[in-house]
Amino acid sequence: MEIPAEPGTAARQATTPPAAVIPVTSMVAPPSQATPEHVHLPLTTWAAICAAAAGITGVLALAWHRRRRRPGKSTPAAISIAPAFAPAEAGLPSGPDTPKEDAPMARNPNPPDWTYKRTAFETPSLQLTLEPVDLLSRPRMPVEDVSPSLITRLHAPGIPPTLYLSGDRFHPSIRHVGGHGDDFIAWEAIVRATLDAPGDDGQLARWLLPPLLCLRAPYLARKDALASLAEAVSLCRAMLDKNSGEGLTWWRAHLLRAELARLTRSSGATRLLALRNLGSDADDDDVPALDAWVDVHLAWSTWLVGVAAKERLGLADQICTRLARIAPAHAARRRAEVMMRRASLGKGEARLADLDHAMSLLHAASGEVDDPATLLLFADCAHRRAPLLPHDEALEACSFALANAFAAGQHAAWHIASLEMRIALQHTHDTLAGTAPPGDIAATLRRELADARSLLRTGSP
Repeated sequence: MEIPAEPGTAARQATTPPAAVIPVTSMVAPPSQATPEHVHLPLTTWAAICAAAAGITGVLALAWHRRRRRPGKSTPAAISIAPAFAPAEAGLPSGPDTPKEDAPMARNPNPPDWTYKRTAFETPSLQLTLEPVDLLSRPRMPVEDVSPSLITRLHAPGIPPTLYLSGDRFHPSIRHVGGHGDDFIAWEAIVRATLDAPGDDGQLARWLLPPLLCLRAPYLARKDALASLAEAVSLCRAMLDKNSGEGLTWWRAHLLRAELARLTRSSGATRLLALRNLGSDADDDDVPALDAWVDVHLAWSTWLVGVAAKERLGLADQICTRLARIAPAHAARRRAEVMMRRASLGKGEARLADLDHAMSLLHAASGEVDDPATLLLFADCAHRRAPLLPHDEALEACSFALANAFAAGQHAAWHIASLEMRIALQHTHDTLAGTAPPGDIAATLRRELADARSLLRTGSP
């Protein structure tokens, strides 16, 4: 069946030139050449293909391994509790689990304005004002001497606490609590350097040097001790010639005590002859001189025995009677010392009577002055009375003595003497019949005494 031609086809065919005719025989393979069923590639081609496949496989394996080590996007983030402690920002609502603070405890966003105020306990600030120095001019001398006083230098830090001053402000006595000869070195150097100073310091230095020399003498060799005591006596005689009026009687007492200290280095008839050469107390009517004469007769009685000692104590009692007209309280204290010395020579009822008399005199003396020396005398007198009293009264006497000894020990100059007295009192209390010792108190006191002595500077005796 033929398909009719479209309109215009004849025209196109008329205008289009005829194409070349390709013979059919060129498009058909020759019948003698046949196509093989299997194609065999060369060995090198197969090696290249295997190498490419191995490389691709390695790249894919490496990529897969790195992907496993890297956290995926689906891995949840690490949980932290820091946001729970962060302050909430203003205007942002807090989470449902955030506790709400009470209004009084809510944080104030505005810090307080602190105002510093000075107090009386604040350490003052140190302000140094440097003055210009003119190297061409001579240094200006101070208008007045602002050096520390003699008493301040004697008790300055570093000075051994073995010497103390007590008594009158301008005529004090020296108390030595140490046990070594070099305890006096520092004080003697300071006092000698102030001998020629004007005013009260120079006067006090001249007053302190003789007793320093007398106190140091027992720790020296015999020759050095006699030289020291001779210097003390000569100083007192020189000052006795220079003074008059009230100062005369003070230096008279100083001279008597210096002579007494020198006599203690003598013995036998030499000492008794020197005591008689001291003179008489008939011309002395002032308190310092009479007080020194009491010391002389008390020391004299210790070198005698029996009736001679009692006679010497009688002379001391007569001087106390004269002293009572001027200073009754001081006279009562000195007479109590005389009675205690007389009691040491007696026995039994006579000894107890003298001690009772001494106790009544001490009560009269302590009405005005309650110094450590008087308190220690109270303790000593009560301690001597305790063995002579019944059991109950003896316990009461020991308690009274212990209270006074403890009160006297509150002063540094009497602390060691107080501990020694307390040890003796404890021993007496423990030996009373029917008294059970409440523990080893005596051993505790002995340790305390050893500690107190260890605080003193050690040196060669």
